[in-house]
Amino acid sequence: MIAIYKKDQILYTIADQELDADDGATLVKALNEHLKSNELAAWYMEMEPRKKGVKKSSGERLDISFPEEARLKKIALVGEKTWQERFTESLLPFSEAHIKYFGPEDGNMANNWLEQTSNSNSN
Repeated sequence: MIAIYKKDQILYTIADQELDADDGATLVKALNEHLKSNELAAWYMEMEPRKKGVKKSSGERLDISFPEEARLKKIALVGEKTWQERFTESLLPFSEAHIKYFGPEDGNMANNWLEQTSNSNSN
């Protein structure tokens, strides 16, 4: 499951460990729409820690490609290191954005890092 919302130039996505093909399609669609409407976009992607007893998602790579990728300037990945590595493997071929990693408890720090750019670009 995935939750998506926007604030200014930042797209926020929060997902659980059970991302499926439909969630991936929803994510790519939201990213494409966000990038079309923001020349200097940022993306906050948080993966919630896996719950005990919940089946881990498959090792499939998400196809995260988008035509306006040059508009994506910063990506904050919040979550466990193994998830960040897998997600980056899917993202790197398509983006030159500055990617910064944050631990599961560092969501506020990640948000502040993204807002610094967002606020300086709007001045």
